[in-house]
Amino acid sequence: MNRSVTHLVLATVAALVLATSASAALIYGTGFEAPTIVPGTLVGQDGWLAGSGTASSQAVVNTFSHTGSQSLYWDNSTTFNSFYSARRSFDGQAGAITPATPLSVSVWTYVVPGSGIDRLYSLLLTNSGTGTMGSTTLGVSISGTGDIRAGTTWSATYSGAPDYSNPAMVGSWVKLDLRYDGVGGSVAVYNSSNALLHSENFAAVTLANANGAGVNSWNVNLGTDYNGTADRLGQGYHDNFVVQVIPEPASLLALGSLALLALRRR
Repeated sequence: MNRSVTHLVLATVAALVLATSASAALIYGTGFEAPTIVPGTLVGQDGWLAGSGTASSQAVVNTFSHTGSQSLYWDNSTTFNSFYSARRSFDGQAGAITPATPLSVSVWTYVVPGSGIDRLYSLLLTNSGTGTMGSTTLGVSISGTGDIRAGTTWSATYSGAPDYSNPAMVGSWVKLDLRYDGVGGSVAVYNSSNALLHSENFAAVTLANANGAGVNSWNVNLGTDYNGTADRLGQGYHDNFVVQVIPEPASLLALGSLALLALRRR
């Protein structure tokens, strides 16, 4: 096959990948920034409500952030025997969620060095517009020592054995990303340079309302939890929370491979 044609096909596929990434359908995004969200409790701002507990250990602050000037701060430096969450509901996507166009829910998370091994900071999805942490159907948490726990129940995110451990994640911004393809789901953890550190898949996820037509039919909880009784003090932050339906570049690369194969046959 002519080398220039090959390069043209590859360049076209690469352009499609970039274009598709840019065309992801944003459902909601926040950096917890003013004027939409002002310092103080997140509850009652921009559609956020109290989830588990009273969400009293959280506050939007302007002293530390991933980007911008504000973030959501969880202070468990004294409230060691507590779990709280703030939640926000979303409408179903009416069939838009498929393996080629999965739902992606991500948040950048920072665990303050010195936080205990039993203190956890979580991203949790529920199949209800009013679901709290106990209703989790896909979730992930990170501990004060860099342990990742994930699964399709709340208990999997706090009492299960760690799925991955990396102490270097503590004291550094990491991205937690949950995906749902209409049937199953996955979790991925990225470092501050957006390089993949860990991923795992789940064959069946109960999040059908996210792919329906209901109003406020499913939701997300951002929260703090604890695993055991030994070492539960800690502090953490969430920032740059994004909910979107995003086309998978892998599907485009597969199409590009088929195109190259067809050209080789010619």
